Amino acid sequence: MTVPLRVLQIVNSVALGGPVGGAERLGVTLARAFDRAQVQPLVAALWNWEPRLEALWQRRLIAEGIPVFVGPAKDDRVPLRNFLAAVITLARNVPPPVDIIHSQCDFGDVAALLLRYRLGAKRVVRTAHNEREWPKRPLRRLFLVNGLYPLVFDAELGVSRRVVEVLDRRPLARLLGRRGIVAHNALDFSRFAGPCLSAMADRHRLSLPAGCGPVIGSVGRLTRQKGYEVLLAAAPRVLCKCPNACFVIVGGGELAEALAAQARDLGVAERVFFTGIRDNIETILPGFDLFVSASLWEGLPTVLLEAMAAGTPVVATRVSGTVELVEDGVTGTLVAPGDPEQLADAILSSIAHRELTQAMAKRAREFVLAHFDIRVVARQHEAIYRQLISAS
Repeated sequence: MTVPLRVLQIVNSVALGGPVGGAERLGVTLARAFDRAQVQPLVAALWNWEPRLEALWQRRLIAEGIPVFVGPAKDDRVPLRNFLAAVITLARNVPPPVDIIHSQCDFGDVAALLLRYRLGAKRVVRTAHNEREWPKRPLRRLFLVNGLYPLVFDAELGVSRRVVEVLDRRPLARLLGRRGIVAHNALDFSRFAGPCLSAMADRHRLSLPAGCGPVIGSVGRLTRQKGYEVLLAAAPRVLCKCPNACFVIVGGGELAEALAAQARDLGVAERVFFTGIRDNIETILPGFDLFVSASLWEGLPTVLLEAMAAGTPVVATRVSGTVELVEDGVTGTLVAPGDPEQLADAILSSIAHRELTQAMAKRAREFVLAHFDIRVVARQHEAIYRQLISAS
């Protein structure tokens, strides 16, 4: 009889729908999708970033038989001390042994290595969620990702082909013959299987004014990577030809105040609505006439998968990861990153050609449901874990 492997997924936080992103959702969703005859999942969150959501997801996962361990409150004033406190908390609370530690985030990669011997892990695995890891810390990327990780991780996974290409190009990885494994980002599409409310009902949830439409929406962390400055720069051109349009930006992050100021400076603040963090994305997306991803770089964006699964038409930038999801003119519209005029023209064209846009959205939904289901990706991970353990 096969004994289930104890696999610890490390994420930044389990506050899904809050201040965290697709990496955390993948780690948690994987844990929930594993065949318990193959994998006994555990989840470790380095930090308690949003207490209400953190507690909600802790209860939910524990009720499903998945032990959850959460570190201290996030404190950016003392980042190193805060990180070490998180590692120490997990070292004290996660019961050894585990067979595999699998990190889903930058800080989790370091934590996995520090926890390996304390938890008796036979193998350590990490998933790279972006082609540009540690985007604000290039020296860490050079030392850790390019220098240390090919030596110490037993497997490195990437959420898209482009991410794995970047991993495989590292000089030390080439020298050692180390190859990354494509393990796509994925979703539990049952979230989008229920009956949809009308677009009007969904818009009511967002408190949009009467007569607001078309609704152009975007969801994600308010960071430079997501290109919201470019989306706002496109707004005046859209509103000039479509004055009733509304832009809805769902999420929170470090650029919240700067983006609100940009909207005021551009004279579009009355048509741009910042909702803050929402944890009911599957009920918000159907209220959008168009979903826009203006990202400057990506891995394989979860929120784009969600929009396509919800049947919402998409306009997105032609960046790695995204181009593995969106085929221009077939499942959506692609534009050059960082070009507000081209983005505005694509938005206006999508609004003007509604039947064509809806047909692309239908094909996009069929495509992601067929290729990015979490159950398929969970089976792939189980096979990878078994192969790693059998080689030990």
